[in-house]
Amino acid sequence: MKLCAIQIPYGKTPDLADNSVDFLIRKLDRCDSSCDLILTPEYSNAPATFPPGGVLPYASKSTPRLIEAARKAAVRCQAIVAVNYLCEVKPGIFRNTTRVFDRTGKIAGDYYKQHLPTSEINGIKPDISYTHQFSSPAIITVDGIRLGFLICYDTYFTEYIAHLGYCHPDIVLVSSFQRAERQDVLRMLSQNLAFTCNSFVLRSSVSMGPDAEVAGTSLVVSPDGKILADFGSRTGCLTCEIGDPHYKYMRSNAFGGKMIPNDVFVEQGRTPWSYRPCGSMTVLPEKWMPYPRVCAHRGFKTVAPENTLPAFGAAIALGAPEIELDVRFTRDGVPVVCHDDRLDRVSNGTGLVQDFTFEEIRKLDAGVKFSPHFEGTKIPTFEEVLAKFARHAIINLHIKSEGGDAGNTYSAEHFRRIVELLKTYDQMGHVYLMATSEIMKVALETAPEIPRCMSADDFGYPLSVAGFKIVDRAIEWKCSKVQLFKPYFNQEMIDQAHANGIRCNVFWSDDPAEAAKFFDMGIDTILTNDYLTVARVKEARENRG
Repeated sequence: MKLCAIQIPYGKTPDLADNSVDFLIRKLDRCDSSCDLILTPEYSNAPATFPPGGVLPYASKSTPRLIEAARKAAVRCQAIVAVNYLCEVKPGIFRNTTRVFDRTGKIAGDYYKQHLPTSEINGIKPDISYTHQFSSPAIITVDGIRLGFLICYDTYFTEYIAHLGYCHPDIVLVSSFQRAERQDVLRMLSQNLAFTCNSFVLRSSVSMGPDAEVAGTSLVVSPDGKILADFGSRTGCLTCEIGDPHYKYMRSNAFGGKMIPNDVFVEQGRTPWSYRPCGSMTVLPEKWMPYPRVCAHRGFKTVAPENTLPAFGAAIALGAPEIELDVRFTRDGVPVVCHDDRLDRVSNGTGLVQDFTFEEIRKLDAGVKFSPHFEGTKIPTFEEVLAKFARHAIINLHIKSEGGDAGNTYSAEHFRRIVELLKTYDQMGHVYLMATSEIMKVALETAPEIPRCMSADDFGYPLSVAGFKIVDRAIEWKCSKVQLFKPYFNQEMIDQAHANGIRCNVFWSDDPAEAAKFFDMGIDTILTNDYLTVARVKEARENRG
């Protein structure tokens, strides 16, 4: 695969801006079919220093011909073209944007600069509202190649780069100015980016002059951190053949260990709960969270309507390390949080969840039956729960069987949607799946890396039979946990589970004496409807030493 970065002369004054834009368009017009991926510098529609208020008018004037040249280059060269420019995303709303065109000239996607320096915010005044809320690093896939993105100032933020690496890009595209940065630093930043993300890096910048020791430095770097091509302070097209764009640098898993991808080697030892932004809200992941635990079943459902944002918020605010929730799909494929297959008990609606569209379910009231104080509470989507509480607690995710609580198949498409949301909200390390055998089959095939907890239910068998066979099924489906269902378990089953490295949940207990007994039996996690009551039992035991 041949990569191309266009490096243009920087217009140090407004009257030189046309020269820089014209240079870029000429280079795009001259690219040929040998190029597979073409990248332009930052602010390609305004690559100059303007007086206050001068950038937007100039960018608006130069954008149409720049974008048309990029689109034509994609079609003519049968190449992927990524152009960075000040983009009018809505009337009067401009963002620093990298836009990707596929080989047919169609827009494949946009990336908006995540980190903007104060000089850019105060000088150009682009829209930055999107940076005030959660957004997973953008990955745009074209022809099976996963493209990641950084723009200029983004390259300094190592915690963001670590998250980008978690998204497994094949090539990271860096459009930049970095007009005051030393070239040796630019090389170092690019090498670190490639090494951390275990991906190729294609960097496109501007030249500040043939003898400049700052800016410039359009580069191609391989996943092992080696610079394959370096344009220094020249102007023109840097091209470089990289071979397989999916190549990953492999290294030993510590001294004498087996060979693994470098990004996996780094990620397995990461401790983000102690240093990521908002770390005080982030709890230890599933594999680190200590036992025994108390899990707030459907949230703190004795003080708020079950499976609603208030119930989950109450539990988390009071320190619940784990919450349990149930996911079902609406008729139009939206995952919502609801335990029952019917809406009758939990809302003012009636009928099966799967027979309603999300818009119809959204009109229902999930709080008024609990208390007039909660009138207007809605049945939340799974995404809403993640958006509000991702990594604030471990989620015991009960995936409900299709068509009710019994069935022998489960939609792989639905399961993939659940996994997609978990990945988007960085919840993969803070979740385990609780489900029956037909869902465990899909889970093993689709996302075996997510821990699994075996349900006591088994299609075609009463709980009085299936409950006592739960450990055997857990071993069969390679589960790390079982969710025992009282009264259909005994000490022998707990001991069998522990002997096989399987943790034991129990559903459920709200009684202090019973909860204490379960902890004495070796139960690892108690699900409860009355979080504080059982949490106090656990706390008292710990205080006794």
